[in-house]
Amino acid sequence: MTKKYRVLFLGLVENEEAFKKRMSNLGVSIPMVDQMIHKAPVILKGDMTLREARQYADAVQLAGGKVNIQEHGLFEEPETMNRSLHIKLLEDFIMCPECGYKQLREKACVKCGYWF
Repeated sequence: MTKKYRVLFLGLVENEEAFKKRMSNLGVSIPMVDQMIHKAPVILKGDMTLREARQYADAVQLAGGKVNIQEHGLFEEPETMNRSLHIKLLEDFIMCPECGYKQLREKACVKCGYWF
């Protein structure tokens, strides 16, 4: 299981107008930025990997905001991660003498039909 993280907006580092302009350049509406500023501390985004949370936090910090990354639960591992893979041995393969196709050992070539 991998950990989940969330980004918490704590307030402004620089002036409010510059922050609003930079956040609008990132695609955040001005009313949403006003709401963030007045309700700080507020969770900006949650359920992210650490890498995603750092990227998100860096963008807000460059805009002039003060943020904090917090650990927030765990992601469930996909079932495919728990499955073991069975890798065939080299001896289980054969190359067709007719067309050169490499395949698992069979009675005939699956590409050209040549019988071994």
